[in-house]
Amino acid sequence: MATRRAFLTAVGVTVPVLASTLACSTAIVTTPPSAPAQAPPAAAEFEPAAPPASVLDGIFTEAQAKRGRAAYDAQCTECHGEGLGGGEMAPGLTGVAFRFRWRGLKVADIYTSVQSTMPPEEPGTLGDQAYIDIVAFLLSANGYPAGDWELLANSSLLEGIAVERMLP
Repeated sequence: MATRRAFLTAVGVTVPVLASTLACSTAIVTTPPSAPAQAPPAAAEFEPAAPPASVLDGIFTEAQAKRGRAAYDAQCTECHGEGLGGGEMAPGLTGVAFRFRWRGLKVADIYTSVQSTMPPEEPGTLGDQAYIDIVAFLLSANGYPAGDWELLANSSLLEGIAVERMLP
Protein backbone atom coordinates (compact mmCIF):
# COMPACT_ATOMS: atom_id res chain seq x y z
CA MET A 1 0.00 0.00 0.00
CA ALA A 2 1.51 3.30 -1.07
CA THR A 3 1.16 6.13 1.40
CA ARG A 4 2.60 9.57 1.01
CA ARG A 5 2.57 12.67 3.17
CA ALA A 6 0.83 15.78 1.78
CA PHE A 7 0.34 19.20 3.30
CA LEU A 8 -2.80 21.34 3.21
CA THR A 9 -2.41 25.04 3.87
CA ALA A 10 -5.48 27.04 4.84
CA VAL A 11 -5.94 30.14 6.92
CA GLY A 12 -2.20 30.39 7.46
CA VAL A 13 -1.84 26.94 9.08
CA THR A 14 -0.08 23.95 7.54
CA VAL A 15 -1.87 20.70 8.37
CA PRO A 16 -0.29 17.32 7.59
CA VAL A 17 -2.64 14.95 5.79
CA LEU A 18 -1.92 11.33 4.97
CA ALA A 19 -2.96 10.52 1.45
CA SER A 20 -3.29 6.97 0.29
CA THR A 21 -3.76 5.59 -3.19
CA LEU A 22 -6.31 3.17 -1.75
CA ALA A 23 -8.35 5.51 0.44
CA CYS A 24 -9.27 9.16 0.70
CA SER A 25 -8.46 11.15 3.80
CA THR A 26 -10.03 14.39 4.82
CA ALA A 27 -8.67 17.07 7.04
CA ILE A 28 -10.66 19.59 8.98
CA VAL A 29 -8.97 22.95 9.05
CA THR A 30 -10.16 25.53 11.51
CA THR A 31 -9.17 29.11 12.14
CA PRO A 32 -5.98 29.21 14.18
CA PRO A 33 -6.46 30.24 17.82
CA SER A 34 -4.28 33.29 17.27
CA ALA A 35 -6.80 34.86 14.84
CA PRO A 36 -8.13 38.10 16.33
CA ALA A 37 -11.82 38.18 17.12
CA GLN A 38 -13.76 40.89 15.34
CA ALA A 39 -16.13 43.11 17.26
CA PRO A 40 -19.74 42.83 16.15
CA PRO A 41 -20.98 45.73 14.02
CA ALA A 42 -23.03 48.50 15.63
CA ALA A 43 -26.77 47.88 15.74
CA ALA A 44 -27.49 50.33 12.91
CA GLU A 45 -25.13 48.37 10.63
CA PHE A 46 -27.06 45.10 10.86
CA GLU A 47 -29.19 44.34 7.86
CA PRO A 48 -32.59 42.68 8.26
CA ALA A 49 -32.72 38.89 7.81
CA ALA A 50 -34.99 39.28 4.79
CA PRO A 51 -34.29 42.34 2.67
CA PRO A 52 -37.22 44.74 2.47
CA ALA A 53 -39.15 44.48 -0.78
CA SER A 54 -41.03 47.76 -0.64
CA VAL A 55 -40.88 51.31 0.68
CA LEU A 56 -43.87 50.26 2.79
CA ASP A 57 -41.58 47.95 4.82
CA GLY A 58 -39.95 50.68 6.98
CA ILE A 59 -36.63 50.91 5.13
CA PHE A 60 -35.14 53.91 7.00
CA THR A 61 -35.08 55.18 10.57
CA GLU A 62 -36.55 58.40 11.91
CA ALA A 63 -33.02 59.51 12.86
CA GLN A 64 -31.87 58.97 9.28
CA ALA A 65 -34.80 60.98 7.92
CA LYS A 66 -33.86 63.80 10.35
CA ARG A 67 -30.29 63.78 9.05
CA GLY A 68 -31.72 63.82 5.54
CA ARG A 69 -33.84 66.83 6.44
CA ALA A 70 -30.75 68.69 7.64
CA ALA A 71 -28.87 67.84 4.41
CA TYR A 72 -31.93 68.84 2.36
CA ASP A 73 -32.20 72.16 4.20
CA ALA A 74 -28.52 72.88 3.55
CA GLN A 75 -28.41 71.80 -0.09
CA CYS A 76 -31.88 71.61 -1.65
CA THR A 77 -34.29 74.22 -0.25
CA GLU A 78 -33.03 77.01 -2.50
CA CYS A 79 -34.52 75.26 -5.55
CA HIS A 80 -37.07 72.77 -4.20
CA GLY A 81 -38.36 74.93 -1.33
CA GLU A 82 -38.70 74.38 2.39
CA GLY A 83 -41.97 72.54 1.89
CA LEU A 84 -40.57 70.45 -0.98
CA GLY A 85 -43.13 72.03 -3.31
CA GLY A 86 -40.70 72.92 -6.06
CA GLY A 87 -40.17 76.20 -7.82
CA GLU A 88 -39.60 77.76 -11.22
CA MET A 89 -36.68 75.50 -12.09
CA ALA A 90 -37.21 72.51 -9.78
CA PRO A 91 -40.01 69.94 -9.46
CA GLY A 92 -42.01 69.29 -6.32
CA LEU A 93 -40.77 66.41 -4.23
CA THR A 94 -43.94 65.46 -2.36
CA GLY A 95 -47.45 64.39 -3.10
CA VAL A 96 -48.70 63.51 -6.57
CA ALA A 97 -45.55 64.82 -8.29
CA PHE A 98 -43.34 62.48 -6.27
CA ARG A 99 -45.63 59.46 -6.39
CA PHE A 100 -46.28 59.75 -10.12
CA ARG A 101 -42.58 60.15 -10.92
CA TRP A 102 -41.32 57.17 -8.89
CA ARG A 103 -44.24 54.71 -8.73
CA GLY A 104 -43.27 51.30 -10.10
CA LEU A 105 -39.54 52.05 -9.96
CA LYS A 106 -36.93 51.10 -7.37
CA VAL A 107 -35.38 53.10 -4.54
CA ALA A 108 -32.11 52.68 -6.47
CA ASP A 109 -33.64 54.87 -9.19
CA ILE A 110 -34.36 57.67 -6.70
CA TYR A 111 -30.89 57.43 -5.17
CA THR A 112 -29.13 57.37 -8.56
CA SER A 113 -31.15 60.31 -9.84
CA VAL A 114 -30.50 62.47 -6.78
CA GLN A 115 -26.82 61.50 -6.56
CA SER A 116 -26.08 61.99 -10.26
CA THR A 117 -27.95 65.28 -10.78
CA MET A 118 -27.90 67.20 -7.49
CA PRO A 119 -26.86 69.80 -6.71
CA PRO A 120 -27.12 70.97 -10.32
CA GLU A 121 -23.85 72.91 -10.22
CA GLU A 122 -21.86 70.05 -8.67
CA PRO A 123 -23.67 66.69 -8.90
CA GLY A 124 -22.31 63.84 -6.84
CA THR A 125 -20.39 66.02 -4.39
CA LEU A 126 -22.39 65.46 -1.19
CA GLY A 127 -21.17 61.94 -0.38
CA ASP A 128 -23.07 58.66 -0.28
CA GLN A 129 -24.33 59.08 3.29
CA ALA A 130 -25.83 62.53 2.64
CA TYR A 131 -27.54 61.33 -0.53
CA ILE A 132 -29.05 58.22 1.07
CA ASP A 133 -30.18 60.30 4.07
CA ILE A 134 -31.89 62.74 1.68
CA VAL A 135 -33.66 59.80 0.01
CA ALA A 136 -34.83 58.66 3.47
CA PHE A 137 -36.11 62.18 4.16
CA LEU A 138 -37.97 62.31 0.82
CA LEU A 139 -39.64 58.98 1.56
CA SER A 140 -40.55 60.15 5.06
CA ALA A 141 -41.93 63.47 3.74
CA ASN A 142 -44.14 61.44 1.40
CA GLY A 143 -45.64 59.45 4.25
CA TYR A 144 -43.68 56.22 3.92
CA PRO A 145 -43.12 54.56 7.30
CA ALA A 146 -39.85 54.58 9.23
CA GLY A 147 -38.52 51.30 10.59
CA ASP A 148 -35.66 49.82 12.58
CA TRP A 149 -33.02 49.72 9.83
CA GLU A 150 -31.04 52.50 8.24
CA LEU A 151 -31.23 52.68 4.48
CA LEU A 152 -27.80 51.92 3.05
CA ALA A 153 -26.23 53.28 -0.13
CA ASN A 154 -25.91 49.72 -1.44
CA SER A 155 -27.02 49.43 -5.06
CA SER A 156 -27.95 45.74 -4.88
CA LEU A 157 -30.10 46.34 -1.79
CA LEU A 158 -31.72 49.46 -3.26
CA GLU A 159 -32.47 47.62 -6.54
CA GLY A 160 -34.62 45.20 -4.59
CA ILE A 161 -36.86 47.82 -2.94
CA ALA A 162 -39.93 48.82 -4.97
CA VAL A 163 -41.54 52.24 -4.73
CA GLU A 164 -45.18 51.37 -4.14
CA ARG A 165 -48.28 53.46 -3.85
CA MET A 166 -49.36 54.48 -0.39
CA LEU A 167 -52.61 52.88 0.63
CA PRO A 168 -55.40 55.29 1.67
